[in-house]
Amino acid sequence: MTISTIDVDQDEMTRVYSTDPGSYPVGDRDKPLREGDDDPWYDRVVVQQRPWVSLDVDDLRANFADHELIESLGCGAIINVPVVHEGATIGSINLLDAAGRYDQSSVHAAVALAARIVPVLAAL
Repeated sequence: MTISTIDVDQDEMTRVYSTDPGSYPVGDRDKPLREGDDDPWYDRVVVQQRPWVSLDVDDLRANFADHELIESLGCGAIINVPVVHEGATIGSINLLDAAGRYDQSSVHAAVALAARIVPVLAAL
């Protein structure tokens, strides 16, 4: 799991929490907030403020430039949930696990967690 702040004006994500700092270091800005002008992840998570869910490796490969790192960690499923404060997307919670580990109840739990960390990310 990682948690990142999002600064839309600077087109930047910054990791502020990581359960695997060796692979995903805190403070890292290792990839741009958006991958080109037509980025489905950016549109869904940042603009629409809805969770992104990839439940298998094929979807990861199609949608994440860093899929090789994700796969090398044994992960085949992702849930990304926006953290929204006063109408703006200020961060995201990013959960990664093996394919088949997530279902709709996992998405609901991640959304509930995102709501709880709003004050923390808003203060950063």
